Amino acid sequence: MADIKIKTKLTSPKGKPAPIYRLASPSVNEKAIRALAKQLGMQADAKYGEFKGDADKLTLSEGHLELTMHRASGAVRFIDRTRWQVDDRQSDFKIEDAAASRLAQSVTRKYELAPAAETKFLKAARLHVAEATSAGKEASDRIIDVAVALQRLVEKIPVDGPGGKIIVYLNAERQMTGFQRIWRTLDGVHKRGSSYRSPESAVEDMAAHFANKRAMIEVQEIRFGYFEEGPRSRQRYLQPAYVIIGILSSPDGSVRKRTIYVAPALTNNAGKITPPLERKPSQRRRYETQTG
Repeated sequence: MADIKIKTKLTSPKGKPAPIYRLASPSVNEKAIRALAKQLGMQADAKYGEFKGDADKLTLSEGHLELTMHRASGAVRFIDRTRWQVDDRQSDFKIEDAAASRLAQSVTRKYELAPAAETKFLKAARLHVAEATSAGKEASDRIIDVAVALQRLVEKIPVDGPGGKIIVYLNAERQMTGFQRIWRTLDGVHKRGSSYRSPESAVEDMAAHFANKRAMIEVQEIRFGYFEEGPRSRQRYLQPAYVIIGILSSPDGSVRKRTIYVAPALTNNAGKITPPLERKPSQRRRYETQTG
């Protein structure tokens, strides 16, 4: 059985329990993707662009512009391939988080990606490129792109997880070069929350989940919020949850890895929550989050 040690303060949510929402089935078809393309300033008529689809997603390409919609969630990605994460070998994009947030919110309003009152700034990650001398020593480090993440709010409660976010990409000219949106449509209240479970009970769920594993888990953080899954998940309900973040170690301590467990936060919840384990794509460049 896993040995769980809690290294953080356990705090129960305050106020009236938040409701559980039904999520609408996403409308992902050629008509829907062309309507969004028109909203983004692309040519939307059937005679324009290259349209293709597979079991996972639909993609509409028009010259250097590419728009993708995921069937399972309705998640969207839009990029300008001539500018998205492109290094002109001159730019060094210095921008404070507050200014980056304002630009991202402006993009969100312009293209009607989400209501402003339902978003808040989460973080800004800088894409760095480094150049080296012929001797192999690093000569310079520049920022060429900033990815600004806006977090969704439901009932003024932050939405956690892979979903519930809009990420706006900005280049050194402070122009949008693309965005990603995972933002499922609410379809009314499924049930009203009766009362919150304690965070201690969520940790007990985690202990039961790892009952057959010989390991030690250090719980480093427990976050409360609605939980939205990633783009490839078919999610039926949006419900309050505890997101437990910890370090899982082998008995001898030789192996340590980050682990996440998500437990429902309501006593009358909509069932067990299983966090999606999505493999991160390899990156040839590095993003860093900075303050200021």
